[in-house]
Amino acid sequence: MIRSKRPVFLGLWLLLLAGCWQQKPSPMQATVALVNDEPITVQELQGAVSETHGLENGAAARDKGSKSLEATAEERQELARRLLEQLIERKMLIQEARRLKIQLTEGELQERFSEIREGMDEEAFLRYLNERNLSKEAWESSARETLLIEKLLNQLVGDQISLPEEELLQYYNSHLEEWSVPEQVKLRQILVETETEAEAVRQSLTKGADFSEAARTHAQSLEFGKDGDLGYRAAAELPVEFEPFFKAEIGSTSGVIKTPFGYHLIKVEDRLPARTLSFDEVKERIYQTLLEEKREALFSRWFENIRRKTEVKINEELLHKVS
Repeated sequence: MIRSKRPVFLGLWLLLLAGCWQQKPSPMQATVALVNDEPITVQELQGAVSETHGLENGAAARDKGSKSLEATAEERQELARRLLEQLIERKMLIQEARRLKIQLTEGELQERFSEIREGMDEEAFLRYLNERNLSKEAWESSARETLLIEKLLNQLVGDQISLPEEELLQYYNSHLEEWSVPEQVKLRQILVETETEAEAVRQSLTKGADFSEAARTHAQSLEFGKDGDLGYRAAAELPVEFEPFFKAEIGSTSGVIKTPFGYHLIKVEDRLPARTLSFDEVKERIYQTLLEEKREALFSRWFENIRRKTEVKINEELLHKVS
């Protein structure tokens, strides 16, 4: 990883070989970086680079209309350095978890494996690994390390963060513009591909057909809501052709409307005026926001202290060769 002719004088050849075997290579010859004398190998870094390339290639394959641009040597080098820095930080955290004797139970591991694989059968899981150039063993090892780091950080935070309701309320009052909700209208739609079909559906509605049943019958995709239910939407969330519905009578049904999505028939079901969300409605959101901010600040201070105590050596020559 890091750093025939038959000999005429066999004795001298064997002596040279013995000298090579006895010479212990420097750790830096075998690794791209040392973190407190614990190595990060070229293989580890190349694996991270390959995984990143695998994700990028998978995204490009799914987006067939996009052109793949070859990265420059400088961009590849910058990626390798950035990924090495992430591996170094990860190694620091794992070392700290070991120092604090943080352990993982088999139950915790299996629960984490199940969470990550949720919704994936074995075939989908293997495809997921293949897209990232990962073996199942490497994936499980990475998941263990990630869970260990999470447990470390949760232990670090512990009860050190306090968020009294007065602080939440102060944040609410100082960010009132964030809780402003524009006028919303609740719509139900029937969406079809042709104007002829839309007109036929409109005629059936005038004769008493149920709008929801017609929407379900002609549904093209659940993307637009079950039974055609679009829910409550602000004007910015809807095609410009839907603007008149913010003034239309509740319960009214539109004529045929053409948009880039197809041909629509719309029923106006309800309307909500613009308003400001109450403190109780956003209290949990505020709590999570402030909790994350305090966690980030606490972690930054803690990690900077860890970094100061950690000896890191980087083999720049090897790093330059990895791309």
